[in-house]
Amino acid sequence: MSDIGAGMHAPKGPGMMKDEEKTRKQLIRELAALRGEMSGVIAEKSPDAKFRILFEHSPEGIFLSDGKLMIDCNDTMVKMLRCSSKEELIDRHPSAFSPRMQPDGSLSFDKANQLMEEALQKGHLQQEWLCRRFNGEEFPVEILLAVITWEGQKILYMVWRDITERKRIEDAIRHLAYHDVLTGLPNRILFTDRLVLAIAQAKRYRKTMAVMMLDLDRFKTINDTAGHHIGDLLLQSVGRRLTHTLREEDTVARLGGDEFMILLPEIKQALSSFRVADKIVSAFKEPFICEGNELSTSASIGIAVYPDDGEDMDTLMKHADTAMYQAKSTGRNTYCRFGSDHLPSEDRFLKTAN
Repeated sequence: MSDIGAGMHAPKGPGMMKDEEKTRKQLIRELAALRGEMSGVIAEKSPDAKFRILFEHSPEGIFLSDGKLMIDCNDTMVKMLRCSSKEELIDRHPSAFSPRMQPDGSLSFDKANQLMEEALQKGHLQQEWLCRRFNGEEFPVEILLAVITWEGQKILYMVWRDITERKRIEDAIRHLAYHDVLTGLPNRILFTDRLVLAIAQAKRYRKTMAVMMLDLDRFKTINDTAGHHIGDLLLQSVGRRLTHTLREEDTVARLGGDEFMILLPEIKQALSSFRVADKIVSAFKEPFICEGNELSTSASIGIAVYPDDGEDMDTLMKHADTAMYQAKSTGRNTYCRFGSDHLPSEDRFLKTAN
């Protein structure tokens, strides 16, 4: 790994750069000497010895920095970054142990400088950071920065804490909050969030979008005869088939039971939603195989189109639900757009004419 930090500071005069380099190297030598004299100093219980004991035996990775480069670290830091010795880490810039860019799009070199400068001014700072080990593996850390005084000089005491497991748990909790446990599809919360955004986009750019309410026909009969376990497998299969039938930008969500909601965030015209509904009805013609059981079911679909059938989330969802019950009342296995003048037979006529 190349030394990213070297030579990237603001231009300075030769004398100033020479003095600064001399001071940094002197500080590194003094810290190394302190590290080497541990056995003799520990018995004296000096403050420096106590600091060094805590520093070296901390379960957290620790760097010491002069605000520009790293001037010391503990063995835990060496293990965390998967390198062979402290010498590979000392006198290097924090960006040397990071990808070029941070998740927020900022350059690691620039952001590290900004954070160190801010910490020196405030006296402390806490920041999440994307780090990179010597083997190339990237992982998230939480960096706690505090200013300490050593030998009359301000030094940044930087604790690097691996938060990979914490992030994994946070992601899992976030997924559970916005997805259906059984099917893995978006749940009502995530669906309504996307619907609100789609309405705002459609309103801003004068676009057309549609919402569909889908209910499985005779699902209760299958659930009662084949058992709840098979019923759950059927719901999972339905979710997968719907996902494969729709476009990548569309959203299919499970609201609960055998009810699914579909968002078409951008369509050319209302007739485009009928074509999508036709594809879904056709996709259900093929039986679902669940643990050797061949199950046949169909779908009743209600459609509400923005802006004609509603201009807000609640109205569109309510009208799609009403249209779905209209579809069921006409014999199931079909779809219907909201409104008395948009019954399935008329929709089919419009599609054929188109």
